[in-house]
Amino acid sequence: MKCRIVPAHRDEINAARHTSDVNPRWPSLARLRQNRRGVSLIEFAMVAPIAVLLTLALVDLGMGFYAKTQVMTAAQAGAQYAFIHGWSGTSSDSQDAIATAIADATSLSGIQASPAPTLACGCADGTTITYSSPGGSFTPNSCAALANCPNSQHPGAYVTVSAQATYTPLFAFWILGGASTQSAASTVRIQ
Repeated sequence: MKCRIVPAHRDEINAARHTSDVNPRWPSLARLRQNRRGVSLIEFAMVAPIAVLLTLALVDLGMGFYAKTQVMTAAQAGAQYAFIHGWSGTSSDSQDAIATAIADATSLSGIQASPAPTLACGCADGTTITYSSPGGSFTPNSCAALANCPNSQHPGAYVTVSAQATYTPLFAFWILGGASTQSAASTVRIQ
């Protein structure tokens, strides 16, 4: 009659199975293979660098969007200045004043009015503006001398303001590339 010894616990069965696989001359390897302490630390060490890189990329991308928002705000501030103060005096005086309003609108460094603000006469149909400016130097009042628009309205005087700044990412990621020029434009009818 054969006697069979049954281990009391599942761990003893696994231990017996693992020790039979390892060379008996290296009993410390068998103990090391059974030891599960520190596994989570190794997993964390493998995942943490990837998580940090993804987080840094997202922060950098967010800062790029912030810079774009600041450029858009500056263009709108320039258009608002033109709406409130109009286009008065020489073209360069108005352009300089609007450019100053753009630069003072945000704390973003390096923002500028580029290209320079322009005055044009045009007809709006609700979705687009068709420009038809008189030749030479003109004022917003010169637009009234033009022929009526197709919708029987008088042409209006429009100021287009553009703002531009260069954003350089904090880190050089192959997806984001290098420095990029953020630009925005805003058009407002002043008369």
